[in-house]
Amino acid sequence: MNDLLESEKRKVRYEFLTLRNRLDALNISSYSGMIFAKICELPVYQKAKTVMFYLSYGSEVLTDPMITSSIGSGKSVVVPAIASPGDAQMTAVKLSNIEAANQFVYGVRQPEIDEENVVAKEDIDVVFVPAIVFDVNGYRTGYGKGYYDRWLKGVPVEKTVGIAFDFQVADKVPFGEFDLPVGTIVTEKRIIYANKIKKN
Repeated sequence: MNDLLESEKRKVRYEFLTLRNRLDALNISSYSGMIFAKICELPVYQKAKTVMFYLSYGSEVLTDPMITSSIGSGKSVVVPAIASPGDAQMTAVKLSNIEAANQFVYGVRQPEIDEENVVAKEDIDVVFVPAIVFDVNGYRTGYGKGYYDRWLKGVPVEKTVGIAFDFQVADKVPFGEFDLPVGTIVTEKRIIYANKIKKN
């Protein structure tokens, strides 16, 4: 990645993370509930047997209630995990309940990784992707470690859904050749079909 692109990403990351961190817990909870209501409208979620959520951290959109509800409705839920700090690869791991996410890497919760609970990405029907900011074309700026961009390689774009608060959607964010867009973005206010995804 060139220095100019990295500098632009750092500025965008700082700007939108600062905005997100100003949200209070009540708004985070309320907006997250509204986002999940819209997720439940998505045909790709309704039809999905296996869904991948991230385990929310800090001021991110809260996913614990989404995970619990999805498991309760009979869906299989997987979440990202990495073996240890510095490991370049992310793994999708089945989560039986929130309490099973009792390991921490980089301060983020995850379940223990073992041969029994690793799920191949081709077996996942929809992947919910976090970001600090998305743009209307589905490109995203994350925390800068590149885990999702590496893992999403080869995942059909129609299976990828970004979730964020509405102010986290910009007209354009800086991106490079290895940055992958999501197909759809869901906020508390709207559903954006970013990559000409069909609505059904």
